Amino acid sequence: MHIDHPEQAPAQQRLMICVSADLSQRKLIQEGARLARRLNMPWIVVHVDLPASGRRAALRELEELAQTLGGAFEYAPGDTVAATLVKYAREREANTLAIGRRRSRLPWRRSVAEAVSHAAPELTVVLVASGACTPSRMRSTDGVDLSQAGDAVYAADSRDAALLPANGFLIALLACLATTLAANELLRYFATSNVVMLFLFVVVLLALRFGRLIGAWSALLCVASFDFFFVEPRFSFAVSDTQYLFTFALILVVAVVTGLLGARLRHKARVATAGERRATTVARVARELSGAIAIEEILGVCCQTVAPLFAGRVALVLPDASGQLAALPGPDVDTSVAQWSFDHRQPAGAGTGTLNGARTLYLPLRGPIAPRGVLALTRRDGAPPLDGDEWRLLDACCSLIALALERSHFIEIAQSAQLRVEGERLRNALLAAVSHDLKTPLTAIGGLAETLEHPGALSEHERCDISRAIRLQTEGLHRLVTNLLDLARMQSEGVRLNKEWHALDEIVGSALGRLGSALARHRVQTGLPVGLPFMEIDAIAFERVLVNLVDNAIKYTPPGSTISIRAQAHDEAMQLIVEDDGPGLPQRDSEPLFDAFTRGVKESSISGVGLGLALCRAIVVAHGGAIEARNREPRGTCFTIRLPLGNPPPILEEPFA
Repeated sequence: MHIDHPEQAPAQQRLMICVSADLSQRKLIQEGARLARRLNMPWIVVHVDLPASGRRAALRELEELAQTLGGAFEYAPGDTVAATLVKYAREREANTLAIGRRRSRLPWRRSVAEAVSHAAPELTVVLVASGACTPSRMRSTDGVDLSQAGDAVYAADSRDAALLPANGFLIALLACLATTLAANELLRYFATSNVVMLFLFVVVLLALRFGRLIGAWSALLCVASFDFFFVEPRFSFAVSDTQYLFTFALILVVAVVTGLLGARLRHKARVATAGERRATTVARVARELSGAIAIEEILGVCCQTVAPLFAGRVALVLPDASGQLAALPGPDVDTSVAQWSFDHRQPAGAGTGTLNGARTLYLPLRGPIAPRGVLALTRRDGAPPLDGDEWRLLDACCSLIALALERSHFIEIAQSAQLRVEGERLRNALLAAVSHDLKTPLTAIGGLAETLEHPGALSEHERCDISRAIRLQTEGLHRLVTNLLDLARMQSEGVRLNKEWHALDEIVGSALGRLGSALARHRVQTGLPVGLPFMEIDAIAFERVLVNLVDNAIKYTPPGSTISIRAQAHDEAMQLIVEDDGPGLPQRDSEPLFDAFTRGVKESSISGVGLGLALCRAIVVAHGGAIEARNREPRGTCFTIRLPLGNPPPILEEPFA
């Protein structure tokens, strides 16, 4: 079986709201959510998790606000805000960024929005003010009119460039020149030995920022400048005092050591950032896959979450019952390569040592028990090759997908087993009940029929009693078979009603007439007031309900007891009550009595398989009503049926002739 994301579907636009760890960003989230609704696009909230970032309590409140408004809150670990936002926006395929309007604390530094606009001109950046503003026209960086999209939205100027050094050697030269000018002024107030520390401080800063090579270059420049401008004889590289040689050597050593430490710290920071990004991504994929049960849901997570991480499209190629991948053609998917990867449990295709001429990368989805399929990743044209961290991240995602597929497989097996167990339980209950309730009346009918074979030994009255007993046993057997057939039909086809407007007293009378001689040993009382409204019901089905309820009372009450049927209209509902003065219900909880093959008395000589009340509930619920059972005081059982009244048609009176 091959499932692939539709290639022809256009990439959906996404809005990314960029927030900091500040409760004032609540306004930004609210305005961004409103903008996303106006533009009809999905949106996420992103916080750049810098190494020194804090205020986790504020971030949790912002995350709760985003989830309340229907968005997702995600953390993007990184070293710099602007570069991380650009990289994360490209990974999540977000083409619009909403950033809070805030001026830089340093006048010579550019804002985050300006840096993002310069680094990624293809992104639309909108600024959201902290206060309420209503500008007459609002445009994004690509010229799209946003004046109707929300309040306080301004365009960011993408022409400004971010402060990103292009040449470390040139910056070191300029920094050395600036330090020389500053030292020339400081010599009026401080000794030459104190000015040396200023040069050393600049060397340390440059080494930490650009590494040991630029640190060594800046150290040479600073030493040369200090020697040329401030060491006697001035404006000459000659050294009159040998102690300055030690100073020069010390500055060089400090610069080299600092450069090594800075390079090591940057490397560790990159490793930590990559590891945190990988862990965050794996956690997000695991969270979304944890709620996926069907294969279509797992595929949706792969296409919407996994595919953007690797700048491509994702397809799942799954095996059939025989373990062979279905040879269904799909875009960029070669089932023969996928079959090789599935059989050998090794990656194949682009970027691997096997069939690397293919455009698509095929990765086996290895589950703990058996392989579950192949993940086909087709990257966009021009995408850079996967590096080590991306390979590890992709392998972790494949493991999570394989676990999700294996969970889905075993859920299907568990559901199938549960259905088989339930069917087996019902079959055993049916056989146990029917074997008794069919055998008993058939035995009685056979014995009575055998008695009638000798008419000379029987009086006329005895023959009538025997015929009546045979008829009663036949009627009971007929009701049992009818209930079984009706229950089977309702479970397979549902309850089909032919509802018409009927008088309730007519249906009650018809039900009592069907029971006939079965009521001979009981007293029946009816309380049906004159003027009861008509009911829109299926007369045949509802008659079956009354027959089953009265028959249930006949079975479980002794001869001579009273069965009462009452009805009243109350609160736009018809309430029908069937009660008796028998022993009552054997248990307080009456709900299990309405389940199929459930009886009030487990072992009893009373005939029945426990289908009558189950049919009653199915029919009443199909009419939009409810049925319940309870014990009466001081004794007896009461069944109450509530049905909606509806709007009965008016009764037309015929004029007298």
